[in-house]
Amino acid sequence: MCLVCAIAALGQLSCGRGPVTPPPIIPFVATIQFQLYVNGQISPSQGNYIIAINTNVTPTQNVNSGFGETPDEPTANEAQILTYAHWDQRFVYGVSSFASANGFLYQYKILTGGLGTTTVNFFNIGLNANDYTFITNGSFGTGSGNVLSITLPLRDISVRPNPAGSNPPTTVTPPVVLIFVNYITTGTDGVPQDQLGPNGLGTIGYRVPVDITHNGTVQLPNFSGVSGPPNPNLFIIGGQITVTAT
Repeated sequence: MCLVCAIAALGQLSCGRGPVTPPPIIPFVATIQFQLYVNGQISPSQGNYIIAINTNVTPTQNVNSGFGETPDEPTANEAQILTYAHWDQRFVYGVSSFASANGFLYQYKILTGGLGTTTVNFFNIGLNANDYTFITNGSFGTGSGNVLSITLPLRDISVRPNPAGSNPPTTVTPPVVLIFVNYITTGTDGVPQDQLGPNGLGTIGYRVPVDITHNGTVQLPNFSGVSGPPNPNLFIIGGQITVTAT
């Protein structure tokens, strides 16, 4: 290749074929992926699949610490009481989300009132089609269609009230650095059927703290050998959480 053409190939001259256009720069977006495995198949007509999240701005301070809420796992038993203690965010797929725009609900919690008089509301976190990857028919082990997977922008984990309303939700400092996670299923009547862990609905579940400031993967144990609900489609056997922070 002649020197002139070599320079042109670098985009410094046209060499008779026009300037070289560099590829577009695609900005990096930090993400978190939740995968939930069931013993049967993901079947939204039979109930709800819930990813419940407790968000913490330090290892010991919860987002809603002003209301006396401390870091902990969101439990299935808590889904049956009005306070929904330790549910700062939730992802819901199933009978409760059929009418939602994305086919699922992604919501954050606000608390109003004070100790002893606290009321709870969940408000939607808006997601555009390019903001997430949602898969309902993945496969794990020998199963087929038994994996629910949602990949969300990591920045949304820090969404919280503004300061106590729903329009618009904001990301404020300090950002969330640690989350506790539990996977929960309910029947079509909203009654919990299962939660992550080996001991059923009467426990706090399996302790899943996740540092969201660094890249990492948390592979959850396979709980298929323990007792679960009679409906295998609502029987949680494990999962995985992957953080891509940098």
